Amino acid sequence: MFRIERLQALHAVDRHGSLAAAAETLHLTPSAVSQQLSKLERDAGVRLLVPHGRTVKLTPAGQVLAESAEAALAELERARTRIDALSGSITGPVRVGTIPTGVYVFVTEALTALATGHPAVEPAVVEAEPEKSLPMLVNGRLDIAVVESWDNMPLTRPPHTTWRALRDDTARVMVPPAHPCAAADVIRARDVARDSWVAWTAGSRAHAWLCHTLRARGVEPDVRHYVTGYATQFSLVARLGAVALMPAMSLAVASGHDVRALRLEDPAPRRTLYAVTAEPHPRPAVGACLDALADAAHLDHATP
Repeated sequence: MFRIERLQALHAVDRHGSLAAAAETLHLTPSAVSQQLSKLERDAGVRLLVPHGRTVKLTPAGQVLAESAEAALAELERARTRIDALSGSITGPVRVGTIPTGVYVFVTEALTALATGHPAVEPAVVEAEPEKSLPMLVNGRLDIAVVESWDNMPLTRPPHTTWRALRDDTARVMVPPAHPCAAADVIRARDVARDSWVAWTAGSRAHAWLCHTLRARGVEPDVRHYVTGYATQFSLVARLGAVALMPAMSLAVASGHDVRALRLEDPAPRRTLYAVTAEPHPRPAVGACLDALADAAHLDHATP
């Protein structure tokens, strides 16, 4: 018999391509994953992995067992869902991946309410952009992904996923108080064409959205600062005189930074935040979490 934790280790290596990535997914050390795989090889009586450059590759036998492991783990997850549904128990882990503004504005509030109302639920949060959270959801590493989809750069919806709208939001151009346009309500892209910009790291979807939005208005942004957090962006705007294009909801972390948030000329980009699941009939704890997210996000109070 093959033990579940050993099959999980093989499945993770197959999915993510390395011991390090598998360890991160399973919240283990690479050494612990390696030990599980060594034990699994002894159980199977054959070699399951071989070195491949700086990583490892599954042998034909390893691939056969990995495919069976995926099917077995998926069936166990379905069994758990059915058992929870039969009992109506709102219990167990709920893994939520979320964009940063979700954490700042409503996800933490939602999970606090969930844990208060259902103490047997075990919430866990992973901060991740949609390009990471949606694959994690499809691969079974998350139960819910809170994502954003901009109207001028909509997300591709993976098959067999369910999307629940949470709230709307709009883009704002963040400028320092000394900027010539700081007193305006609405700003044109050409008014900031010569400014230096703050953006998310190159290669991220958020960075691509900034460039796409400005290029559509005839502006090639001079991106000089690449960061991974809204607080850092606000600091660079306030202290270095850069400008940034950010969601209005990001103002939740602007405290202490003297910036002006201006509407971008029409049509101003708008986004919708969604809670996405990969289960057509989520187990009770996941369903309760979806309801808590919708309540905390105030769907009927959209950001203007």
